[in-house]
Amino acid sequence: MTAIPSLKKKVLFVDDESMLLELYRLAFEEEGNEWDISFAPSGREALALMEGAPVDVLVSDMRMPGMSGAELMQEVMKRYPRTSRLIMSGYADSEQVALCLGATHQFIAKPFELNLLRGTITRVCALDGWLLDERLKSVVAQLRTLPSLPSLYFRIMEALSSSDTSIEQIGGIIASDPSMTAKILQLVNSAFFGIARRISNPVEAVQFLGVGRVRSLVLSLHVFSCFEQAHVKNFSIDAVWKHSMSTALVAQRVAKMQKADRATVDETYVAGMLHDIGKVMLAASLPDLYSQAVQLAASEHIPLADAERETFGVNHAQVGAYLLGLWGLPITIVEAVAFHHEPGESAAKSFTPLTAVHVASALERRIRGSSKDAKDLAVDSEYLAELGLEDRLEDWTEAAEEILSEDN
Repeated sequence: MTAIPSLKKKVLFVDDESMLLELYRLAFEEEGNEWDISFAPSGREALALMEGAPVDVLVSDMRMPGMSGAELMQEVMKRYPRTSRLIMSGYADSEQVALCLGATHQFIAKPFELNLLRGTITRVCALDGWLLDERLKSVVAQLRTLPSLPSLYFRIMEALSSSDTSIEQIGGIIASDPSMTAKILQLVNSAFFGIARRISNPVEAVQFLGVGRVRSLVLSLHVFSCFEQAHVKNFSIDAVWKHSMSTALVAQRVAKMQKADRATVDETYVAGMLHDIGKVMLAASLPDLYSQAVQLAASEHIPLADAERETFGVNHAQVGAYLLGLWGLPITIVEAVAFHHEPGESAAKSFTPLTAVHVASALERRIRGSSKDAKDLAVDSEYLAELGLEDRLEDWTEAAEEILSEDN
């Protein structure tokens, strides 16, 4: 009789500290019915194990003697491109992390909680087939450029890892980049935020916007600036930017109304800012094909995401999530971007940034009247019902109307 192949996801932990490997073994024993877990004390031994049996998920420490985590990630990417690669490191290793971002799907900051690591692996497994789709990889290979994670973001995150970091220090980091300083000051003084007096320096901007928003803006301004030369008829980067800003504000309010913790609120704002970045990437790099998608959406009266899928085989949500996965942003952000049109496809079955971004994006288009397609404007009621949140939509809608009336 032919043996039935195991459907368990194979997860390999790599760390030169035997006590940590034992901790992982004890902590993840209960996952035995779901994952096939193995361990290696070095990068070279990990590669030797994978020669006999490639794994689905590789979780490695950054600092190891002989072969570093970054070198291991690069080698696994070449040999086993379908393996999801997670690296664990402190923000102090930001330069090393930056070197391996292209080979890493997820960056896990130390120190971390085991529950966070468990949740990250679960979600990576759920996203694996979706983001490693061959059609997606083919489209991404045609893109003009994949922006690297801005070093300014790493410096902010490193500063925030210290308990005594001040707003003045964060403002000083922003001020070290004149171009980013100018963009943030221009934005904070725009009608969008409606501040009564003029903000003249980065420290004031951080005080007014908050560190979470500034960190998000550093990411989004960087990506949008990389693709600002997009020229597609009936497509406007400015419109995508305005929708993204509004979605972020509404999504953040929704998260606060659900009494989400500070980290979730911050991640929700980032996801809202970046949820449509895949549109800009496609429009800038493949303008002729993207023009076809825009025309198809208009002529067939279908959502642009559906027209993109017919044209490219994938949509902007997948493309954007792929970039954020390469950057190693938290899996909750990648998930929110990946599934913001199809939240029910996510493995997360509780309120997350995905919930807020999905609702906020639909409400923003409905209230602004920026789309006439019913599917584009619809909130997934079955998804909300599954989460037990269908009765919250009315309150969220009122909050969205209030926010969007203020930034007109």
